[in-house]
Parts: sequence; structure tokens; C-alpha cells
Amino acid sequence: MLAIRGLTFKIGNFALKDVNLEIDKGEYFVLLGRSGSGKTTLIKCISGLYRVVMGNILLNGRDVTGTPSEYRNTGYLPQNFALFPHLDVKDNILFGMKTRPYDVTEIEKRMDRMTGLLSIRDLLKRDVGNLSGGEKQKVALARALIVYPDLLLLDEPFSSIDQGVKAGLWFELKEILKGLNITVIHITHNLDEAHAVADRLAVLINGRIEQSGTKEEIFLKPRTEEVALYQGIRNIYSGTLTSVDSEKIVIEDNEFRIIALNENNMKPGQKIRFCIRPQDIKIIKEGAPIREELRDNLFNGEVVSSFFYNDFCIVRLKSVVDFEMRFPLYVYHRYGLHVGKQITIGIWQKGISIFKDTG
Repeated sequence: MLAIRGLTFKIGNFALKDVNLEIDKGEYFVLLGRSGSGKTTLIKCISGLYRVVMGNILLNGRDVTGTPSEYRNTGYLPQNFALFPHLDVKDNILFGMKTRPYDVTEIEKRMDRMTGLLSIRDLLKRDVGNLSGGEKQKVALARALIVYPDLLLLDEPFSSIDQGVKAGLWFELKEILKGLNITVIHITHNLDEAHAVADRLAVLINGRIEQSGTKEEIFLKPRTEEVALYQGIRNIYSGTLTSVDSEKIVIEDNEFRIIALNENNMKPGQKIRFCIRPQDIKIIKEGAPIREELRDNLFNGEVVSSFFYNDFCIVRLKSVVDFEMRFPLYVYHRYGLHVGKQITIGIWQKGISIFKDTG
């Protein structure tokens, strides 16, 4: 449905570099990255707001690289919603219809459908300056959807929404858009938001796509150190492959020996970097059976610090190397953890991701 091939675009001192993406019709695709990574620049290229001179953008098989934005049939919801303060809600929603040859009956039909779908019919005569963040979002979304776009571009659509109501709106928005079978590119820097709404996603770092795939591929198996760091994974180490067979590899360094799954057809002697997700380091209960996937990688250590959040905690462990673990709060209390406590941990092998050869 949307294909981006070899797109390179420079603006000031920043550049998108050889961007390649394929997005299917009806797919809810998330573009994930930090502020300044190039997310907004990329969707402005897709929408036609920026003129691309290197690479191609194809929409429904049609090359639209040089096509003006008004002829691409894309809907765009900017980060600040860009509502017109001198127009009421109804006229804001209808603004994009004014340049299109629709009769009054069709316009009313679409207005009724979109305002009903988004539950904003009672807002039509309101001044947009008196709307809440969530209401403004829905009005801006109605304006983008009423033209029945082939592609909808959402630029940080929840950045102006109060923290307490965001999560509910994540699921509501996706349900509405999936029901309309609209192809969506949703950009965000929020990992939880991306995980909640994405069918597939790509991670954009410094203007380059570092990794794209399903949520499971991105969050369970970061392919590069940059993607792991973006996810907040701090358990990143160097080592040498000292043994390789068809199923497992052995990674050694001066301090440790770790056994991981052989997923990348590696060879003995390679120097590598790898990471361990903090969620995949498990506490071993004394006297209890140890699960098979944990048995190869057992370490003793001392709890040196703990950090508590709403429903989970981060615990740092001093062992042969420093480990950072993450688990629900009840686990902390179940094992009676505290600074200075000696524990045994096991590393889930599927939670170990090997990066490219650093040699």
C-alpha cells in the first residue's frame, strides 16, 4: 500500500538516510524514535509537505514522490492538532472538504458518520479554545478522516493529552481506525504507546531505520545496540564466542561465561556485543526446581539498589558483572529483597540478543 524506497532527505544539518519501508493496506504502523530522530521529517516527506529529490514514495502502487500534498489523499494530524481558533468545531472539521467537489448531501453524510464514530456530535457549535486535549484530538482526527484518506499520518497524537487518560485513548483510537480499515503511520517516542497500538513498527535513530518488524521482534529481540539502548536495556556486554553448535553458543569474557541460543549462524572466535532484557533475569527460589531455559546461566549476587515505580521495580545486582532486573512489585516483596541481600538469578536464554560482530 505504501512503499518507501531509498529515501534520503536533508534539511539543515539533519538527514534521513536511505529509508526503506513497506506498509500494508489497513496496517497500523508505528514509527518509534527519540525527539530529533527524524520521525516528523519522514512523515512530512510522505505527505508531500517536503519535496523529496532522492528515493521514491509509492502509494497504492502509484509513484507520488513529486506529487503535491493536496493530490496524495493523505490525512495528517500534526502534534499540536493545528485547529483554527477563529472557527468552531464544525467548520474546523469541514475545512478540508472545501477544496473537494462533494455535494451537500455527501458532506453531511460524512460529517454525521465521523462525529458519531468519535462521539463529538455535541461539540459541533463549540469554540475549539474551550475543548479539552482529548476533545481537540478527536476534532482534529475527524478533520483528517472526513476526506476518507488512503493513508493517515499521526504525529505524536497523544503528546497534548493528560497522562491519566492516555492509555484509554490508545485503545479507543486504534479500534476506531482499524474499524475503518485505514492505513496508519503513528509516530511516537513512547514505548508503552507503541506496544499498545502497533501492528508492526520501525525504530528510527539519527535519520536511519535501525530495525523494523513486529512488536515481538523489536521488543524481544533488539537487533542492534542502539535499539536496545533506546528501549532502556542496560545489560549490554562484550564477549567472544568460544563454542558454537547448531543450537547454542558459548560467550566468554574475563568475568563470565554465558550460554545463548544460536540464532545468527555465528562462528567460534567472533567478538560480539549482546544484551539481556531486565525482564528476562529471574530470581531462583532456594530449593525449588529450576526451569530448563534458566539452568545454563545461573549467577550469585548481592542487591545493591532498588527503584520503585507504580507497578514494577528495578533492582541492580552486583555479580560477576552488574545486572539490572525488572519485575512486578509483588516479586520484590515475595522474595524479601533489600539492599545487601544475597540471591541467585537465572537468565532466560531467549532474552539474550546478539548484536553484529564488533571486529
